[in-house]
Amino acid sequence: MKINPKLELKYSKKNKDNLITNTNEFNKNLKIKYNKKAESEFFVDNSALAGFTGERILYMSVRELIENSLDSCEIHHILPNISISMNNIDPNNDLWSICCEDNGIGIISEKVPVAVCSFLTSGKYVEKQQRGLFGVGLKMIAAFSTKDTDKPIRVWSKSIDEDSEYYFELRTDITTNKPIVLNKKIIPKRENQINGKHGFKIITILRARLSPITKSKIYDYISQTSIVNPYARLIFENDDGKITFERRTDIMPQPAQEVLPHPAEMDLQTLKKAIFNFTNQKISIQSVLSTSFQKLSIEKAREIISISQIENKQANLFSESDLIKIVNVCKQMKFQAPNTDHLSPIGDKILTTGMMSEYVIVNNKEQNKTINQNENGHNLNVRILKPSLTAYSSRSTVINNRPTIIECGIAYGGNITSFKLYRFANKIPLLYDEGSDVAREVVSEVGINKMGITKKEAKEQFANDQKNKTDRAVELLPLHIFFHICSTKIPYKTAGKESIASEGEMKKYMKLCLSDLYRKISAQIRKDLRVKDAENRLKLYKFYIPLIIDAISDSIKIDRNKLTEIFIRIAEKHVRKETDPQVKDINDSKNDEDYNENKILGIQSSQNMERKNEGKKIKSNSKILQKEEDLSRNKTTLDDFNIKGKNYFVYKQ
Repeated sequence: MKINPKLELKYSKKNKDNLITNTNEFNKNLKIKYNKKAESEFFVDNSALAGFTGERILYMSVRELIENSLDSCEIHHILPNISISMNNIDPNNDLWSICCEDNGIGIISEKVPVAVCSFLTSGKYVEKQQRGLFGVGLKMIAAFSTKDTDKPIRVWSKSIDEDSEYYFELRTDITTNKPIVLNKKIIPKRENQINGKHGFKIITILRARLSPITKSKIYDYISQTSIVNPYARLIFENDDGKITFERRTDIMPQPAQEVLPHPAEMDLQTLKKAIFNFTNQKISIQSVLSTSFQKLSIEKAREIISISQIENKQANLFSESDLIKIVNVCKQMKFQAPNTDHLSPIGDKILTTGMMSEYVIVNNKEQNKTINQNENGHNLNVRILKPSLTAYSSRSTVINNRPTIIECGIAYGGNITSFKLYRFANKIPLLYDEGSDVAREVVSEVGINKMGITKKEAKEQFANDQKNKTDRAVELLPLHIFFHICSTKIPYKTAGKESIASEGEMKKYMKLCLSDLYRKISAQIRKDLRVKDAENRLKLYKFYIPLIIDAISDSIKIDRNKLTEIFIRIAEKHVRKETDPQVKDINDSKNDEDYNENKILGIQSSQNMERKNEGKKIKSNSKILQKEEDLSRNKTTLDDFNIKGKNYFVYKQ
């Protein structure tokens, strides 16, 4: 049965019109719902903002706990004693128990639940150099423990302001961002978990997978933390064993201080916050400006008000339209550079101490040669790298109107066998995203000609020692480079705080620091190049000496072993004199007396040879004289010829 094409087209158009009509009616019935999400729920759903993603959960947990412990100790200039353990309590379900204990100032008992479980509640929201950025690290641990397990977080806290030790069992209400206190009690002194006068201890259960890469990153983080914090005693324990990073110095950097914001960074919110701090006081806008911002005197505040064309009246009486005029003037006005004395750099002595004894965690299965054995004889050990030379350099600058100190250190030679770049920000090791970091750009752009050597020399002398081939000449050297950036606000590239962006003149000053260090170690590197070149030539000499001995022994009967020893000794002496001009010109196997006797014998033999040569000269001279006399007798002169000719002529006649 055939259908009329006109009817078919009419039917399809009708269905299409009905579909459009139904869709429009359905869309009219839809309504957009606006929901509010708690801070804890937001961060759990967007855990990448805090770095808690996939296999990094255990790494970030260890990192956040150690950083909190260091901050708690340094704020009161306390030498840190930190112990952290990580054990797999249920391999089938990937459950891990993490415990961290320190001797810091602790947390006041009434603030413990909020400090552990409530997001965006922290003591770090001030203008100050500090390790944390968002103050959510410990909260993320608590939230993930609540999300993935039914175990509470156990906390022991003995605050420096309290005499008693408190115990808590906590969980996080993720939907409301409020702590759930399951248990709270005061611990009797005989049952105290914290031995000192103050401290903090936490035990949490997390569900996570530990890959070999993550385990290696955890080891690297703890090792590098001990380099920039050599005044801390760190104890780390896991299923592989227990190791201790001993304190190498009692010198600590001065704690960072809170600082007023710089007027060049002023915005409307910052100005309103400054006015809010004087809510109950009748204070003028001029006084608010001069007391709430650094590098802004009363005269400067009066000038800003004059340019803004506003009246110097009570601060809380201004409207936003008037305040924005002040902000605009400050954006265009020039101010003095911000202060840097409130920052807390590592310093020359502390960083040099860390570089002179780099602690590296190794595994017995992977590394057989170690220096320090761990207490339990398990798989974990500590190897200490001790370079032959270290150097330090630093620069102060302003990045985005914020004071910044750039520190750079270098460790060369010793038992360092390969190149490595260490990156730190506010004393935090940065282990991920090295390729996108500004430090990597600086190392690539600063040439090794600052050391007084060429790429060709570096590749010829050091390339054979490297397992991994690289085109960068500096990475062939046995060299460790350390970069540390400290500021009130580090220009991180991502929220995970793993790489630093190149902003302002940061790269310029980092290059200056690295160039200084290259020049400082240039003499040692050139000397090592001479030594390596001499060693290569000595190997060549030793290769050809047996061939020379064979050629000599074919013509002369001689003790081959003794002659070989003499040749090798001469070659070694020649090489040593080239590498060190001050070396004594004597044989290593001989003492000074033998050397003097040989010298005397050598002088006597040379004198005898001279006497023989003189005798030979005398004999040869006498023979020459005799020959000359004989020749003179047989020689006919012109007079003799004339006499003989005359006589011959008379005789004929």
